[in-house]
Order: sequence, then structure tokens, then C-alpha cells
Amino acid sequence: MLQIRIISHICGMRTYPAKLLMFGEHVLLLGASALAVPVPAFVGAWQQRKHPHVQSNLLPFANSEALASVKTLDTRQFQQDIAQGWVFDSNIPSGYGLGSSGALCAGIYDRYVHEKTTDPGALKAIFSQMEGYFHGASSGIDPLTSYLHAPLLIQHKTEVSVAQPNTWATEPVVFLLDTCQPRQTGPLVNWFLEQSLNEAFSKTLSEQFLPAHESMVRAWLAADEQGFWLHLRTVSQFQLKHFTPMIPSGMNSLWEKSISEQNVHLKICGAGGGGFMLGFARDYQAAKAFAGTHPIVFPFEQPASHG
Repeated sequence: MLQIRIISHICGMRTYPAKLLMFGEHVLLLGASALAVPVPAFVGAWQQRKHPHVQSNLLPFANSEALASVKTLDTRQFQQDIAQGWVFDSNIPSGYGLGSSGALCAGIYDRYVHEKTTDPGALKAIFSQMEGYFHGASSGIDPLTSYLHAPLLIQHKTEVSVAQPNTWATEPVVFLLDTCQPRQTGPLVNWFLEQSLNEAFSKTLSEQFLPAHESMVRAWLAADEQGFWLHLRTVSQFQLKHFTPMIPSGMNSLWEKSISEQNVHLKICGAGGGGFMLGFARDYQAAKAFAGTHPIVFPFEQPASHG
């Protein structure tokens, strides 16, 4: 079970939030629209330990080619700070699809790069290079969202802009359901890409899933309540049927229950397969009733709450 730890930061110290990929899980790799948002309930920040002699797990990253190749990134200063006990203190859970490594990369860029760029495309490329150390390949979206502290709309794989959604009359309640199961991103991404090469799967994806997905994203940005819930249900049904490895073990019955519900729907969170499942509810009471005994987090509350 995820244990939420609230961090008390030094006044004035910048924090780097987690990221939640609200829409676009896996299909962003095919050019579909995606929306990534910062999550204030989970953050990281630089802190200095009282006992600097303790070995830091940051040292291999500090010595990596992934950082050495970033222009004006002072890896020597980073290494010296590690020796003096500086750590990236974070309550962002690893393996839960919230971008723990992305927040770290954002913090390193902000602290150790002398000549920073403000161009989102250039930043995305730099962050992709940095975060590739952890995942082998990275879109750069996680650290970019954390660094900019802003919701980002990604289109056609490379077009990134700050999203400006309309104001909802009654905004859906976003919640994260803890499956209490860790997961790894790489194998699930590889599975999806392999399936995308299958003609039958690709046709089903393009004819059924992608139109519903794009309509769902547009409805969210337009604050179109009726359209959003309609297309979200289609997306949820498709994921349950066709994205089998992404549905965490033992969660199928709960997912099926969400499809039959009018007040709650589930979808994959990030890579899926474990960690969190992403839920949308008509109100807080519906979310809590649906979760039952499963740990639940409301990610846009600050501090984080869970039940």
C-alpha cells in the first residue's frame, strides 16, 4: 500500500511536482493528443542531510553520459553537492506513473544548468535525453510538466503547448485508486508498440479508440460535461477489452463495475499494469463509495488526502 508522506519544505525553496498523464497513455506514442498536468499532492525538493557520509543513489546519475551531454549542466558541482549531503527529497512514489524521475530531472536542470532555455520544444528534447537514463527512452514530458508547473497539451508527438481549459460548471472529481502493485513502464510500452504493428489491432485502435480518445480530450478542454462522460466510458470499455496487460491483476471486476456505473469511470494511469488507476467521479462521495476499502488519493488536493 502506498504510504503518503507530506514534505515540509524550507520557506522559499522551489518544489518540483509529480505529473499525471490525464489523457494519452500509450497512444501519445502514435501521435494522439495527450494532456499532462502537475500534481501538487506529490513533490520533490533539494534538501541537505545532516550526515553527508551516507552513500547517495544520485551519484551514478551524476556521473552518467545522460547528464554530461547536457550543455552548461555543472556535473562537477552536482557531484560536490552530493558529497556534502544534498539529496532530492521526494514523496512521489516510484513505479506509480507519477513521474518521480521526471521531477528529479526537472530539479537537476533547474539547479545545475547555467544557461537555461525557455523554449518548450528545446526543453522537451533536453529532458528526454536526461530521463532516458532511467527508462532507455523518454518523451521528456514528465520533467517538462514538473519544471514548468503547468498543464501541457501534446499533439502529433512533438507539438507541446500550455493547455488552457475552459472552466467547468461541475468539474469531474479526479482520483487515483491504489492497486498496491508496482509496475514497470518499459515492458508495457513495448507490448503496446508491438501490438500496434498488428493489422487487426491497429485497425480497431484507429477506428474505435482514437476517435473516442480525441473527442474525450476535446470535451475535457472545452468543459463539455455530457461529451466528456460519454467518450470517457467508451475509452474505459476499450481499455478493459483490448489493453489487458495494462489492467492491474485482480482489478477487472472493479473496472467492470465502473463501466456499469453512471457516476464513476476508470482508465489507465500512465503505463498501467499496477500503481494507480485513474478515476473520474461525479462527486467526492461517489469516488469514496466506489473505492470501498481500496486506498484512494485525490491528487489535486493539497496536502494529499487518502482513505
